[in-house]
Amino acid sequence: MKQAISPDLFQSFAVGLPIIRECKLDSDKVATLKLQNDDEIKIRLVISADGYPKQIKEAILGMVSDMYCVILAPYITEQTAEICKNADVGFLDMAGNCYIAYESLYVEIKGNKNENKPGRGMKSIYERSSVVSSVILRTLLENPGRKWKLKELAQAVGCSIGQVSKVKDFLVRQTYVDQGSEGISVINPKAIMNDWAKVYSDSTEEKIQCYSLSGITDIEAKISKMKEDMGIDCLLTGFSGGVRYQPVVRYQKVHALIDAVDLENAINFLGLKKVDSGANVIFIVKYDSCVGLNSRMIKNCPVASPVQVFLDCMSLKGRGEEIAEAILDKEICK
Repeated sequence: MKQAISPDLFQSFAVGLPIIRECKLDSDKVATLKLQNDDEIKIRLVISADGYPKQIKEAILGMVSDMYCVILAPYITEQTAEICKNADVGFLDMAGNCYIAYESLYVEIKGNKNENKPGRGMKSIYERSSVVSSVILRTLLENPGRKWKLKELAQAVGCSIGQVSKVKDFLVRQTYVDQGSEGISVINPKAIMNDWAKVYSDSTEEKIQCYSLSGITDIEAKISKMKEDMGIDCLLTGFSGGVRYQPVVRYQKVHALIDAVDLENAINFLGLKKVDSGANVIFIVKYDSCVGLNSRMIKNCPVASPVQVFLDCMSLKGRGEEIAEAILDKEICK
């Protein structure tokens, strides 16, 4: 049976800790703790009905107290936990996840499963099945500093204002975008991309392994020529795309995005052979046309957008994360 958010939640939690001998509450939501070493500590309890970063930040900004404060919330995410720690504020959620660091008392518990924490709703805008949300994110991240009216963004994406509003509400709660009289703009692109990569990398995708006797440079040159000769759209991504933005790694495999209907023609044009191991060309079959949004030509090579290359590199072993971080810092968080 779920317990309501109240000072009693903190009292029940506190008396269950071996380090605490007694916990008394007063009518002003102040908890007086007596520790086993006879130290006495007073803590002010602050109740938040929600655990999203926006609400937690508002709770912290609204604190007027000369005491150490602990926020009680239904759930605490990794981001809200960091917000609390950086503000020198403690927290406790309904699953018993907590952080209290004051004078001689230090308690940190994490990893408890919380049924109150939003699950699918927090992930849904990042999932591959949420194509419209993906296009909205890609449009916002193409120029993070730009301010968008909801109607204007909906028209640019080709969706309803309601769909834009859903994504906006989620990002505002996470404090990833700012909403003002002039519209919305991205203020934390790094957090969006890192959250997105966690969900995106969990998904399986069709990858076709091939081998070519040609060198990497020659293969990529042929891919560039394939559009002109065959009308096939094939975008460099992974390491091949990443080095076009930030040449920070060496690589031995070509990664390219392609439509399923063009796959066999591309293999024949490039003179490749499908293999089970030892591949030096990896085709990633597009799950939707949105992955090609905001692609560009770099030195006559068709390259996926920085957003897409980042997502693809984050799932690559070796130095994938390194090049992804370089792209994130230099190309997305610009």
